[in-house]
Amino acid sequence: MMKMLKISSGLLLVISLLFSQPVLAVPTLQTYIVGGTAGTLGFDEDTWFTGTSPFSLIVAGAYGPKTVSLKEVTLLLSVPQGQTGTITIAGGDVGATLLTTRKEIDSTGLYNPETNANIDLLTNAAGIDGYTSKNFLPAGVTFNNHYPFKEGVSYFLIYGIGDFDKILHAVSNYTTEGPIEYNIADGEEKTFTVSVGGFTWAHFDAYGYETNQLGNKNFVSTWEINPGSHDSTYIIPAPGAILLGGIGVALVGWLRRRRTI
Repeated sequence: MMKMLKISSGLLLVISLLFSQPVLAVPTLQTYIVGGTAGTLGFDEDTWFTGTSPFSLIVAGAYGPKTVSLKEVTLLLSVPQGQTGTITIAGGDVGATLLTTRKEIDSTGLYNPETNANIDLLTNAAGIDGYTSKNFLPAGVTFNNHYPFKEGVSYFLIYGIGDFDKILHAVSNYTTEGPIEYNIADGEEKTFTVSVGGFTWAHFDAYGYETNQLGNKNFVSTWEINPGSHDSTYIIPAPGAILLGGIGVALVGWLRRRRTI
């Protein structure tokens, strides 16, 4: 009898871990292109790709067990150095506001962006639109340096898209490393219609200010960004790379679908 109880307890533990694992695996922030293909093109690895403009972009913000707020979420675009073009972003609950001027976000002296914009990148927006380096990031952050979110590769545009609410079972896991898991986390998803012109590619990440309650009166706030496996890219392939790139991305998608059948 004791042996059976131990086995039953072990099985219950395994089952509970299996069912809890997807929720724990959902990152705080994600970007996902609806209908996009997961794969790798050049140095841009494990990304959702599209070559169609306009397209629908989902920005997802997930609440963990101790999260009390997710604020100042910012859509971050990396675009090729030396290029100018047009970007139009519409949708969400508060739209998308191009951030070009240093803005204090609370009384603690935190700023987003940290500095004023310093270069004209957009031909459809007046004034100084973007950044030649990553000095716009809030002070003290140590975001991952995934391609093409890198110095020497990209210039940068940032858009404020508002705070994210906690809605039960509203957030999916848009990982490029396995099947999408739908509606498994609490939080909010915002959908935007994005048009890109002139740039040969535009890479999308999202960062925001997450506050967690670790005790009765112990609140800890940090800036978070999506992992490299949950980002998105609009790209116009070079003529010689269209076929090979398309085959490679399609093959990754086919293999992923095959594993889920």
